[in-house]
Amino acid sequence: MKRTTIKDLAEMLNISTSTVSRALKDHPDISSSVKTKVREAAETFNYVPNDFAINFRNKSSKIIGLIVPEISMFFVPSIINGISQVLNKEGYRFFILSSNDSFETEKGHVETCINSRVDGILMSLTNETTDAEHLKRLKEMDIPTVIFDKTVPQNLFGTVIFDNKKNSELSAEKLIKHGCKNVLGIFGDENLEITKSRLKSFKEKILEVSDIQLQIIFCKSPDKVKEKIEDLLDYNKFDGFFAMSDETLLGLHSSLIKRNLNNTDVKVVSISEGTLPKYLDETYEYHINDGFEMGSFAATKLIGLVTKANTGTSDPIYYL
Repeated sequence: MKRTTIKDLAEMLNISTSTVSRALKDHPDISSSVKTKVREAAETFNYVPNDFAINFRNKSSKIIGLIVPEISMFFVPSIINGISQVLNKEGYRFFILSSNDSFETEKGHVETCINSRVDGILMSLTNETTDAEHLKRLKEMDIPTVIFDKTVPQNLFGTVIFDNKKNSELSAEKLIKHGCKNVLGIFGDENLEITKSRLKSFKEKILEVSDIQLQIIFCKSPDKVKEKIEDLLDYNKFDGFFAMSDETLLGLHSSLIKRNLNNTDVKVVSISEGTLPKYLDETYEYHINDGFEMGSFAATKLIGLVTKANTGTSDPIYYL
């Protein structure tokens, strides 16, 4: 059935569209009898206000665009929950666009957000994204934007990231204190800034101890972790493992189970959203990167920019 408009109601009641509009808004210049007729007609014919048109007149869509590299079982759901809680409280709606880790798709999503007249954008970049050139148009159009988690070096917008240096160093210290001498570090995509920063800090801290042997592998998925570790475990006796994320931890855990190395003196340390390790093995130690905290923090910063409540610099780096 066709959506009923204010024009339709005006024609039914033989009054002007402006009278219908003011009656629906309970304007004091409109008589009670006219207001009653308009409201009854609106209810009978399922009239729904056009929020887009209303917000357009107010120069605000009350909509936020959320662009993520992919929607997986790890980390992203908790980020979305954090974002949702803040935006719902502030009266904003949001739509989610997944880039499927494609830079070209990400660029298209940026255009979609622009064309949808969003009030602001929250985004985490793809593994293929190497610079922020495609985001300059957002800056030129003065569309508030906050980048979180996966980013690239840029000075266009504020960035919310975890303190990778601290978490990686703390993880290395746990392996050192445990007395590990042969350590395998399992990292994600080696081209990502998050991987580079975690690798640098972890490696520097581990190699402060001269008699520790350290090997590093890079894997983009849990399956790749299993594939690479299978070969390594044939020729190496590791007594310590570091997994830089839940994805790498899942692949590691599967390999340790297969080799019956879990529940031994082997030490496993990871950086995690906090849920997965508890269900894998209670001996695993981990430093929490709280996705809910990141999502709510990024959304709060964006709303501050959208409402002009944030009067500070628009492009700082926030460490959680």
